[in-house]
Amino acid sequence: MAKRHDYMDWLRVLAIFAVVGVHTVSKIINSGHTDQWEWQFANAIDSAIRWCVPVFFMLSGALLLNMKRQDPIGEFLKRRLQKVLIPLIFWSGVYIAYKIFEQGESYTFGEMLVLFFTDDVYYHLWFMYVIIGLYIMAPFLKILVQNMDQKTYLYFLGIWFFFAGLVPFVQKMYGFEPAFDVGLFQPYIGYFLLGAYLVRYPLPKKTLWPLLGLSVIAYLATVYGTHNLTDRKGELDEFYYEHYRPTQMVITVFIFTLFQQLGPRLKPNRLITQLSLATLGIYVIHPLVQFYLNKFFGINETIVNALVGVPFVWVLIFVISFFIVWVLKKMPGAKHIIP
Repeated sequence: MAKRHDYMDWLRVLAIFAVVGVHTVSKIINSGHTDQWEWQFANAIDSAIRWCVPVFFMLSGALLLNMKRQDPIGEFLKRRLQKVLIPLIFWSGVYIAYKIFEQGESYTFGEMLVLFFTDDVYYHLWFMYVIIGLYIMAPFLKILVQNMDQKTYLYFLGIWFFFAGLVPFVQKMYGFEPAFDVGLFQPYIGYFLLGAYLVRYPLPKKTLWPLLGLSVIAYLATVYGTHNLTDRKGELDEFYYEHYRPTQMVITVFIFTLFQQLGPRLKPNRLITQLSLATLGIYVIHPLVQFYLNKFFGINETIVNALVGVPFVWVLIFVISFFIVWVLKKMPGAKHIIP
């Protein structure tokens, strides 16, 4: 089994808190205009926390691809997939019911199956489909990781950065789309492998300050770039928000490395452990909490104003989501739907 690192629990908790933050400001980002201070405020927050999802992929890769235990592939896949596939099926059903009863949608059974198999049930469930794909590939990627020396590994990550991070800029800025497809260097596979790399070959402490400087530049580029593209397009352009832009890659590596360096100071904590174990549950349930807070109590991100509403609702959604997950986990059989 891979060595347990306490800093990973702390990082996982911060990442899920940031995910809730992204979805808290999303309504302002999607419905506002760039000349409104609320939109600029939300953009400033959103641009700072988009590293949250890539970090989850890196944590998964760091743990799974560095495991010393050698399980048969069939056993590995059965154990890992049931932890995600069963919750995905259950929560897809929940969100289909939500769309029927709250949004007035109507589906035949066949249409429900299409929604499920095309990742179109609800906006945030895409993450679980990607995780399932990475779990399927994990036994083979693990062989790759174990047989690459550091130099070869760096070549791999360099090629990934080029194709997943830089090539899309050429496409966006110049409308030039290369014809070749390099599937192994897809964005989330790269993050999966990057997490394993940084555990095997941690960056030295002296790299933190340069990474911090680059991250500040990347953050400002995200803020300005999103504002500029959205202003020109007349609607939200999320190009700079995408998890595989060079700007987001830099920030993500900085956050991961920062927590590695802080590792010796981040001691085990009962609350952090409980929150870490609840991250998937918080992830799947928090959009419902956000919706019903607004429906039943009129509590949303613009209550009073955005300066007050965003942080208040952000924390409230997080706390309530954790409490619901904590209660559900105490019920018989709940571990199958909230592992």
